[in-house]
Amino acid sequence: MGVTVSAVVVGHWFNGWFMRLFGRAYLVVADEELPVAWGRPTPVQLPDAPVRIGAGVRYLDRGPLLGCEPQAYEGHLGTRGTEALRVTLRNGFWNHSPFRLVP
Repeated sequence: MGVTVSAVVVGHWFNGWFMRLFGRAYLVVADEELPVAWGRPTPVQLPDAPVRIGAGVRYLDRGPLLGCEPQAYEGHLGTRGTEALRVTLRNGFWNHSPFRLVP
């Protein structure tokens, strides 16, 4: 059954401008890549089990997905369909820092 969450991929204030200018954001849910817009919520259906969520950037729409190190996410378990969940992923200070779940 699962639950729908609102996922947002953002860059760190220091290097986010560079990633928005030259890169495309991707959300990775259970090994499936979804292209997303920087800083805009994207509805994602999560299964009723712990799931691995990550994000990354691909520069000039080619090459490997950089900065993606998926993490286990269980915050949606036990929630009801009426609750709005938001998941935010942000990279670190350096451009090569991986994206992490943030509160």
